[in-house]
Amino acid sequence: MSEYERDDRVAVLYLSKTNGTCLAHNRTVIHVEPHREHGQRVWVNMPHDAAAGSPHDFFADDGEGIWPMEDEPIEDQLPVRLAANLDWYIAAAAPGSSRLTWPSGRGHLPVRVPFTDKARALHARMAWHYLQQLRAVDPRAFEDWVAQHKAAPVPQ
Repeated sequence: MSEYERDDRVAVLYLSKTNGTCLAHNRTVIHVEPHREHGQRVWVNMPHDAAAGSPHDFFADDGEGIWPMEDEPIEDQLPVRLAANLDWYIAAAAPGSSRLTWPSGRGHLPVRVPFTDKARALHARMAWHYLQQLRAVDPRAFEDWVAQHKAAPVPQ
């Protein structure tokens, strides 16, 4: 079972209002509380189309609904996770990039906090590693990723 902390990046399985069951990558842990039976209760910011709304809570031992984005070494990640992490690192490395955080907890509005120049440089190096790994592991997935981003650049 993974241990979660506020501001962790996670992937979640959720019910969409329009598309049925979906997997969302790069969601943010908003709040964590201990839970006697399940280890932790974890609140996550959800996509706009989540039927349950946002934030939504998961149990940390729910291996079918929530996963850390980087719980596996880069060499062991599947192409879909490599691409999702690559997207996040590219967006985080961009000039003026920022992240959402919930300093007052799940019942309050999020605050956008800019990344420092040092953090952006680290994110750029990580993006390069993810790019190289995706290209090496699955050249076809890499080509698809490039084609997708030529058509629609990574949002910031």
